[in-house]
Amino acid sequence: MTPLRSLCCEASSIWTLSTDQDCGKLKKQISHLTFVQVGTAAATSFSFIEDAFSSWDGMSGGNVIGPIYLGILALGWCYVLSAQLVEMRGEGSSMQYSLYQTGYSNESLPDSSQVHVIDVGEVDASVARWWSALLAPNEGWKATVKQTPQGEFLAPWSVSRACETHFSIKHKGTLSPDPDPTPLSSERAFEALVEFARLHELQSQSPIALTMALTIPAHKYYRFSAKLPLPRATGFKSITTPSDAEWMNLKEDVPYYMTLSCSPEVMMSTFCGAFWEQDVPCNLVSPWLHPIINEVLGALPEDGLEVLAFIGTICQPRFSAFWIGVIASGLGPEILHRVRGGHPPLDRVAFPWTGCPQSFMDIAGSGPYTCKDPNYILREDVWRLTNYPSTDGDNESYQHGPRVPWAPCGASLTKDCALYVTAHLDCPRHGYEYDHWVWYLPGGTIIQDRGFSERITPAVSESHFDNIHLKTRREFERTQLDQEASREASGQVFLWFFFGGEGLPSERIYQEEWLKEIWENNMSEFGGGEFDDGEVPEPVVKFGEFVDSWLDTVS
Repeated sequence: MTPLRSLCCEASSIWTLSTDQDCGKLKKQISHLTFVQVGTAAATSFSFIEDAFSSWDGMSGGNVIGPIYLGILALGWCYVLSAQLVEMRGEGSSMQYSLYQTGYSNESLPDSSQVHVIDVGEVDASVARWWSALLAPNEGWKATVKQTPQGEFLAPWSVSRACETHFSIKHKGTLSPDPDPTPLSSERAFEALVEFARLHELQSQSPIALTMALTIPAHKYYRFSAKLPLPRATGFKSITTPSDAEWMNLKEDVPYYMTLSCSPEVMMSTFCGAFWEQDVPCNLVSPWLHPIINEVLGALPEDGLEVLAFIGTICQPRFSAFWIGVIASGLGPEILHRVRGGHPPLDRVAFPWTGCPQSFMDIAGSGPYTCKDPNYILREDVWRLTNYPSTDGDNESYQHGPRVPWAPCGASLTKDCALYVTAHLDCPRHGYEYDHWVWYLPGGTIIQDRGFSERITPAVSESHFDNIHLKTRREFERTQLDQEASREASGQVFLWFFFGGEGLPSERIYQEEWLKEIWENNMSEFGGGEFDDGEVPEPVVKFGEFVDSWLDTVS
């Protein structure tokens, strides 16, 4: 598979230990290096699909009939995001229109029944030209963020229309004789988008369209073409109209949403996290996921996955607008693919950025570390304390957390635990909290970014869906349960413990045949040495039948 070329910015997330949890044995602050994608070598392909999100009846209790222009608004947001990034980067970046354009309604058109006429109202020539570029086939505009000897890099929200859908622009005003005027700034494009939304009373759709645009980098990262819903003449819309202040809040918050959008793994981690449940251990992952993933969602066609959006909004109300956006843009099948195997992607900053916990490591737990029988400690707490960095550095090889969200099942004898675990048995619950973000810019400049203020952003962060319903009631066929997801989750979470460098623990569970074989095969593969957990490939053996009996009996 050809690797994707991307332009990335180096950054770190900074985490601090709460003062009231400081026992003197843990580091007070830790940082995790990461990269944020700010450029892509090619635009993301997209098509308008007639049946996309066809069963969606609206976002709230309103029942006023009107047009649905989610796909059109999403394209407008792609331009706004791209133009804003170009303006932020300054010298060496540029916006320009291409030769591809969409015609106007007073020009010669193909069969009118096959043409979608988009009324943009009374606009000047520069805005009309912007709409012509926005709805053009292929790439109607180009946002270049950097030129290099190896080629140019485009803004991550750059898109290229692959379908042959015909559009025509209807507007009041005089066309410009200049065939290539200066492209609109992000501010003017945003204003044009707001005016279009007001013209058609689409204000309630605009935040959803923004989230659709924000998923475009994830489509590119996971090699999925975006699928946008065609404009529809009628549909449901909210009675509520956002105020000017809400529009301005939305625009002011765009840079933060851009950072989230430029982190596709954070986005995917959050979406997959909707299927994680704190009380489900690794050996019960299959029976937990099977009914919803295989019986309900697995029976639906790709264009019928709007039910997945509703499930997401129920599980993650803070991320509800993003759920509507990601399903409306066609990334639902990839989310299901990532969840189904029990080994979804995880990103450490996803929880603090979105407010949606998605791993047992995101939760500090409660109560004392030891169980009712003080000779035992839950394995999930052993894993947490093993991951927390001790001041003497004894557990540095565990600095990367487990690569699956599911907690290890059962409990360990405290006498079998390492000193950096037992040293905290009498401590209050420890936990590191996200503090801030650090950008490392060219030339050595370092910027600390505190992110959102404490206020809630009503425009996108949390939308209310009080009247979610489907058009028809569905019955789902029962299918046979397999243990593949439980095998994968269990194997991965225990492999993390193996690979920390302590060797095979002495507990009885580690003498189970399937765990011994995984250990022996992987250690022979890597020569028994220590290595960075971030570089650990998939296990060289399948967990197979060794785990099946263990899944139901391990304590």
